[in-house]
Amino acid sequence: MQSEIITIIIPPGMWADADGDASRLICVISINGTLMHLEAIRVRHDEQRRELRPVNPEHDADFDHLCSYGSEGRFETTDINSKRYVLVATPFA
Repeated sequence: MQSEIITIIIPPGMWADADGDASRLICVISINGTLMHLEAIRVRHDEQRRELRPVNPEHDADFDHLCSYGSEGRFETTDINSKRYVLVATPFA
């Protein structure tokens, strides 16, 4: 069992705005030599459904897939430029 947490801080200036509306940010990271896409999906809390939802409905299907694939509850979020995001890392193909 890992006894320590490894903290990675990505400066706000390293994120690229993928859609031009800050709803999805992207950057490239390397973990142990493996290049990965890191995406940040901007979310809001949906009071009616009592869950997080993307602010841009174009990301609903991807977010639903993410939730069904790896979620055991509500995702933790991170703040980037004072907005809430869910982070997703996938290795390069």
